[in-house]
Amino acid sequence: MIILGYWNLRGYAQPIRLLLEYLQVDYKEKLYNQDGEEWLNVDKQQLKTNFPNLPYIIDGDIVVTESKVIPIYLAKKFKNYELIGQNPDGSFNLNEITFLQILEILKELRDSLLNSAKVPSFKEEKDQIFNEKFNITFEKIKKQLGENKYLLGNLSFIDFYFYEVLKFFQFFYPKLSIFTDYIDRIENIPQIKNYLETKENKIFILDRMKSYFYY
Repeated sequence: MIILGYWNLRGYAQPIRLLLEYLQVDYKEKLYNQDGEEWLNVDKQQLKTNFPNLPYIIDGDIVVTESKVIPIYLAKKFKNYELIGQNPDGSFNLNEITFLQILEILKELRDSLLNSAKVPSFKEEKDQIFNEKFNITFEKIKKQLGENKYLLGNLSFIDFYFYEVLKFFQFFYPKLSIFTDYIDRIENIPQIKNYLETKENKIFILDRMKSYFYY
């Protein structure tokens, strides 16, 4: 059984959770409290890797860290290469480059939103910030998506990542109506729908974040 370790929140682990659910992988989670004591003083020291970090997965004797690396490992392990932009047989495809580009763009978009929302003035200025800052990136993503169902044409990990970014934006901008069909498409993937109904809303609800941000 695969073990996914992370803080007791959504964060960088949430798209990985969606990927594991999509792959129907048998896994369990090791969730760390925000004080960090167990992670910093115990598990980080004992994790069998030269690069201990959160999130991590433990798969038997294999330890993989870093949120951008874990999905690559999982896609290759379960031979679902299209999830990382490769051809079905694992050979190179230009989508593999686009995959990495979009993943970096989405991470920057997510981090920029969360960092902005920690500033007291965000609540009053968030619409202006969206128009001047975030919307530029959304327009690029909209162009990439085009008439396709998913960002690379076929479903890939970056769709789970983008879905999570969109959920954050919905949290801070509840009146925002963008990519609604795309969100519905992800949420109606059978494995994801089951996860949302049985697990996510009981553990990783966004309302738990309210005390950390100005929204």
